[in-house]
This record gives sequence, C-alpha cells and structure tokens, in this order.
Amino acid sequence: MSNLAMVPDRSTSVTAFVVDLADMSCFEAIAHDLTEKGCWITSDKVDLLKEDVGLRLQGVDRLVRGTVVAYGDNQAQISFENSAQPIGEHRRETRRPVWITAIVCGRTNPVTMKCRIVDASKSGCRLEGDRLNRLPAEIDVSIPGLDLPIAADIVWRKDNQAGVRLHWPFSSGSSSKQQPVADGPESEKTKPAPGPKKRISAFGS
Repeated sequence: MSNLAMVPDRSTSVTAFVVDLADMSCFEAIAHDLTEKGCWITSDKVDLLKEDVGLRLQGVDRLVRGTVVAYGDNQAQISFENSAQPIGEHRRETRRPVWITAIVCGRTNPVTMKCRIVDASKSGCRLEGDRLNRLPAEIDVSIPGLDLPIAADIVWRKDNQAGVRLHWPFSSGSSSKQQPVADGPESEKTKPAPGPKKRISAFGS
C-alpha cells in the first residue's frame, strides 16, 4: 500500500506530528506539497531535526518514514525515497542522552507504569524507573505528543534500567527494518555526528 494512500487530498496542507527517530523528540508541523516522493513540513522546530523522521500525517494511522534532505526558513524538505536503507547497517548507531517521560504497558498483561527514556537511538532506547522487572518482554511505549504507541521488546534489564528494541509503526509502504538495540548499559560507543544538511532559503518544487 502506498505511504499516502489514505490521505484524502494531497493538494492541501495537513497537520503532521513529526518524530525525530534519533532522539524520539516529537512536535507538530504542517505538511504540504505531498507526493509519493516526499513533502515539505513547516514548523519553528525543523532546525532541531537530525536526519531520519517519522511523520504521523492527518488521516493516516501509521507513521510514514522519511529523510530530511534540506531545510531553512522554518521549513524542511522530507524525502520518502531515501528512507528505505537499513538503519545502522555499517556502524553502531549514535545513542543520544534524552529525558522523556513515557507510559509503558505490557502487551501480554495489564501492567502499566510511568518511566523515563534516558537515551535513544533510531532502533532502541533505555528506560529508567522503579519496578521495571514487573514488565513483560513485549511492551508498548507511549511518548508525549504522539498518540500512537510504539511496540517494543525488552532485551536486557539491570537494576532500575532496561534496554528496549523499538518497532516503529511505519506504514507498509515504507521500510521498517530495524537493527538490534545496543548490547547493554556498558555499550556506549557513538559514531561521529552526521554532516550538515543542505540549507536553502528559497523553496522550489
């Protein structure tokens, strides 16, 4: 199914929640000029984006995966074509320190609790909180601003922390292949930061 098959009118602007896959930050934007190849988004927070994003477009109940290819003047160009390459295929993903309050619930039992996400990468994160040992291996993670739970698996636990592999709810038309979450709490190597994205001041089609 096409990424945009459920968008009723691609010629109009639609509300979109943008999730930065590198650090799980989320903000609202306006998406416009939607095509099968990509779109533009407008927000005063676009300069904070790293590279890989997920878009929750108005009227679509899944994320569309994209890559930021240009930005400037509170706008960013998102490509849906460059986002099909596997995440972290050749080198370890960068793990970024974050502080995000999340609601976590078990998919196989009714346990629900509030905890903190203390670092994140494109395919995983680390949870911190009391009684994480009560959670089953299969969980749903809800983060502020995104009304779409993220399915996840706990792959390690130590004291009051747990390592989690995320299964982002991408639409069937975009790649959702994930690499394993970092090994454990002692594994903290990072890769160099990516180079700057192309900045433009005048936007064309």
